[in-house]
Amino acid sequence: MPSSAKNFATWGLVFIAGIIFLSVGILAFFDPLSGYVKLAKFAGIGLLLNGGLLLTLIIIRPMRDRERNWLQAESILHLFFGILFLLNPLLSFIALPYFIGCWLFLAGVIKMLAALSLRLRRSGWPFVLFIGLIFAVFGFLLLFSPFARAKSITLLIGSFGVVMGSLYIIDSFRFRKMQDTLDMML
Repeated sequence: MPSSAKNFATWGLVFIAGIIFLSVGILAFFDPLSGYVKLAKFAGIGLLLNGGLLLTLIIIRPMRDRERNWLQAESILHLFFGILFLLNPLLSFIALPYFIGCWLFLAGVIKMLAALSLRLRRSGWPFVLFIGLIFAVFGFLLLFSPFARAKSITLLIGSFGVVMGSLYIIDSFRFRKMQDTLDMML
């Protein structure tokens, strides 16, 4: 696959992910209690889709073994939490902040480790490191939240969506012209 096709797909997918994050974040601010219910309901589907997208990238893209291994780890994490959400919706509703907090924290750690591991081989690694740090911080806040009410949790998740969506949209345009970007940005 030519480098320009790889580059287009990566920045385009990052842009779409940014729009989705931003939309979820804004919707969470309009009606936090309803947003909590919807988030519990649709989080599993979103995580399964994201895990599937990463697995598809692993299969169709030529990439180095180290990058492939990090993407596999992240896709397995997304698929695991997606299945966990869908298997027991009532438990997902009750334990939503813990499930999402664990997922965010672990995804952040994977992204940070991947960025540090691939820093000598790929451009864009500082962005992935920064994204991983934001994931981990929001995951930590959800796990150890002193204000564990549904409305507050939804607003925290909404804030995460707005921050991440904005960063993804801005950086999708920044990385649009780069030849060597990381699929770990997704």
